[in-house]
Amino acid sequence: MDVTVSCRHIDLSSAQRDLVKQKIAKLGRIVEGMERAEVHFSEERNPRISDREVCEVTMDGHGHRVVATCAAADPIAAVDLAVEKLEHQLLSLKSRLIARYHGRAHKSPPGTGAVSGQPTA
Repeated sequence: MDVTVSCRHIDLSSAQRDLVKQKIAKLGRIVEGMERAEVHFSEERNPRISDREVCEVTMDGHGHRVVATCAAADPIAAVDLAVEKLEHQLLSLKSRLIARYHGRAHKSPPGTGAVSGQPTA
């Protein structure tokens, strides 16, 4: 999986960038075909907001796009929250794909009168 990390109004060390890439790359194992992930960090400039570090992760692949946006006190905590959200979304996507291609393959559409995929005469 190709992971791109970009920052706006914030500086990340190379160790932090590598950690973010590792965490996001692990999510690619849940649903096969996720080819690309973009991670954008930004900082809220409002002093009243306690969770200033915002992390937005977008994953693309095979016609599917999964997006999660989280805010926390530091960038790594924001990534952890985004990984949890993405994991939940990817598991949901995987279950829908399995139901679409495996669970309903032998059922007939309603109203056709066919029984378990047998053609009608």
